[in-house]
Amino acid sequence: MILRGLREDRGLSIRAAANMLGTNSTRLDRIEKAGNQKVDPGTVTGWAFVYGASEQVINELNALAMRTRETDANGWENVFTTTPKWFHAFLTLEKEAIAIDCYEAAFIPGLLQIQPYMEALFDAEPSLTTAAAAEAVRMKRMRQDWVFDRPHGKLARMHFVLDEACLLRIRKAPYYEEQLHRLEELAKLDAVEISVLPIDRGVHPSMPGAFKLMSFDGPYAPELLYLESVYGGRYIDERQGVARAREVFSDTLTYVMCIEEYLSNVEP
Repeated sequence: MILRGLREDRGLSIRAAANMLGTNSTRLDRIEKAGNQKVDPGTVTGWAFVYGASEQVINELNALAMRTRETDANGWENVFTTTPKWFHAFLTLEKEAIAIDCYEAAFIPGLLQIQPYMEALFDAEPSLTTAAAAEAVRMKRMRQDWVFDRPHGKLARMHFVLDEACLLRIRKAPYYEEQLHRLEELAKLDAVEISVLPIDRGVHPSMPGAFKLMSFDGPYAPELLYLESVYGGRYIDERQGVARAREVFSDTLTYVMCIEEYLSNVEP
């Protein structure tokens, strides 16, 4: 994200930047989109220097590149052996985000799920082995610990918007009340906001599907758009795409109500 930001600030296309850096556009594009994949610190910091980046930005980029090497050597594949590799980058990004805005159309977001809900989801996936399902539950619980057990004042700002279908789908489940209690409990945290988009509000801006926006500290890594499907995860850091998703999320908020108000109107 930082390299892309530096290039875009100079108004350079991939091709023009590659010529200036003495590389090819394919390699530059691959490294810009590397996310948390292994990259060479010397290469990326050298390019940042050519772009005219400040010493602070160069040092930040070097630290990020070094971290990708550490993750590659001692990363998630050693902790979660059955988790898809495309999800490993997401684990680190979510852990380091300073703000998370999420719209979910079908599931209660993983960070908000109770264990019986997790287990029910994985039971619905016939391709998952018992070991893989157990690991997936352990991974979600660990994600929750990373995000919610940060030191006082360090909790990321989070806003979760749940389509009402997420709740109606489990209305008759034995864990329904427990899951609602968990949502109410988390919504009391100062940094956490949970909203519900009632079905009777009709069509709305986020109907194309679920998405998550994550914000990070640093001048050239402000926001990332994350999309997930049965084919894997997709990370978008292009400013235009992120700005469009931010606009959609903001517009969607005009349709929602807070979880407390919603639950006060739900019939027992």
